[in-house]
Amino acid sequence: MTSNNSISGTVLGAAVQAHTVYGGITLHTPAPPPVPRQLPRRRPLVDRHDLTAALADVLHRDDPPPVLLTGPAGIGKTTLALHALHTRGHPSGGQLFADLGAHSTASPAHPGDVTARWLRALGITQPPPDPEEAGALLRTLTASRPVAVLLDNAADDEQVRALLPAEGSLVIVTSRCPLAGLLADGAHHRAVGPLPPDAARRLLADTAGGAGAACDLAALAEACRGVPLALALAGAHLAAGRTLTLQPAPAAPLETVVTAALAQTFRALAPDTARVYRALGALPLPGARIDAAMAGAAAGLDPSATIGHLISLTEAGLIHPTDDEHYTFATAGGRRHAAALGRRTEGNDQTDTIRRRALDWLLAEAYAASRTLHPFRRTVEPHLRHPPPHRAALADKQAALAWFARCDTYLRTALETSDRHGQDDVTAHLAHAWWPWLLRQRPYVLWQLTYKLAIPAAQRLVAAAPGPGNRTVLRELFGARATVRRATGDHSGAIEDCGTALTLAAEDKDAVAYAQHLHDLGVATHESGNPGLAQACLAEVLDRRSELGAVRDTGVTRVALAVSLHALGHDDTALGHLRDAYRELTSVGDGLNAGRARAWEGRILALRGAFGPAEAAFGRAMNLFVTERAQPWQGRVLLWSGELAGAQGHLEQAAELLRVARRMYVGSTADLRAVAEAAARIGAVL
Repeated sequence: MTSNNSISGTVLGAAVQAHTVYGGITLHTPAPPPVPRQLPRRRPLVDRHDLTAALADVLHRDDPPPVLLTGPAGIGKTTLALHALHTRGHPSGGQLFADLGAHSTASPAHPGDVTARWLRALGITQPPPDPEEAGALLRTLTASRPVAVLLDNAADDEQVRALLPAEGSLVIVTSRCPLAGLLADGAHHRAVGPLPPDAARRLLADTAGGAGAACDLAALAEACRGVPLALALAGAHLAAGRTLTLQPAPAAPLETVVTAALAQTFRALAPDTARVYRALGALPLPGARIDAAMAGAAAGLDPSATIGHLISLTEAGLIHPTDDEHYTFATAGGRRHAAALGRRTEGNDQTDTIRRRALDWLLAEAYAASRTLHPFRRTVEPHLRHPPPHRAALADKQAALAWFARCDTYLRTALETSDRHGQDDVTAHLAHAWWPWLLRQRPYVLWQLTYKLAIPAAQRLVAAAPGPGNRTVLRELFGARATVRRATGDHSGAIEDCGTALTLAAEDKDAVAYAQHLHDLGVATHESGNPGLAQACLAEVLDRRSELGAVRDTGVTRVALAVSLHALGHDDTALGHLRDAYRELTSVGDGLNAGRARAWEGRILALRGAFGPAEAAFGRAMNLFVTERAQPWQGRVLLWSGELAGAQGHLEQAAELLRVARRMYVGSTADLRAVAEAAARIGAVL
């Protein structure tokens, strides 16, 4: 059994009530998890009566097919989709949204990342590591709880197919071109074209307000060719008291109309606001997403000045707010437009600087959150070329968790961006800083990608500058990847990584690091099926850590050693170590590992037939895991408590405990198998 420090958790169904319970586990039914409401705000819609009626007809069917809306940039596909889905009402499962980034400056969104994010929104804190399995789980959940889904700015058929929920849900996909494979699968297709002249004038008049009275709106609407984004930008111009010279050629593609409107709107911006807009194009963020704090850091501004400029860009129609901290470009090509302006105006060197400021902000915040969330871990502060002008207050665990939850979707894009631009220090340090969150969330595909990029980056850093800081980061990354490999069943790979980290620690003559990686090697050896060798290894680690006076580290090793001793049949010695570990870990405030010590104590006592003391130990462990929000360990205690109840003949109670454990383990195939095997052994019907 390995340590599992995942802490975020929403329980589907019954949950654990364990505030001061010491004599067993009490169950109650909590309020249901929050229903996701991810769709962006509805935007004003003019005309489109035929399209809205057609979409309403499709979406009100008992089993509606996916709807594909196609058309050029700025034609209003997203606005129409939002109107249709919001008007249709809220399905029981909620609303899910993803910008698939077909025309982003970064790569298109990865379906596995989107699925994992959606599953967490639906209450699954441990999405399956395999993308196909995760997609199957999404379909399973949405079969009984239909959802409304908007897949915006799709790149291709396969990207969309991987994200489709079960039949019965409402799905709208937007794309600039027809997706032939999706149409062949039965999707309902509607092409979105320009607004008719009367509707175009009305949208222009609505946007311009009183300022439009003195203008020839018909001529301006004709120049905008009925493209809603161009009309909205032109109306914003008039409302601001500016004149317009929008005169694209009559035969120009509609994309040219949008480009001309964006260019004219940009030229009317105040110089500082224009500089912020250009900086938005360099942000290492997925899709059309804009983070206000990152934008300020990239532009070198304080928060209040940043918000002022973002409001000005919103009033100009270039961006839209999505919540208090995020915005989105008004068109899928907005980031490309801003990035192109930045390269043309500032040049590549200044664009690189802006991007690096954004990455340095992300690094600084991630390290602050990491230290708060995992204070026992050794970290190496990164060198920030551009320290951000303002930092978030991440002084407590809840603030750190909230920051990681808000920014975790940035990780892949930031890593790929820094890797693509040869910024090895950012790539390595981002992976190092993000470790506590990855450990808790366990997004296996992203986890593996992180070290695929970060370890070579750290190796290049060490080759170029073999100082102690770079070597420590490399060592820690090998140790972290060993945990990922253990969790995914690659025991030989885990042992290899532990050995590499151990060699580095020995070369560095770092006694603390050597003991840590020797501990990791012992755990990996145990999980590979060799508890005898693991026991000898961990006994040596215990001696080393005791000599170093590292109380918390000694306690962690005692737990691992006790697990190996138990596997070898030395239960009395194991129990002694677990009780000592509990005292040591409690004394330094490590509630998570103190809970592990109590849980294993309860497990061994239960197997020895000491039912009362086992129940008490499980109750104490559960109290700690609830406080630490360590859901996988809550599930483990429920599993073991179910087996304990079954051993005493309480099959109904055992079945209920195992059912709750099973709900907690949705998404973890190995743990679900363990629950099923436990139910079969004790004869409980789930």
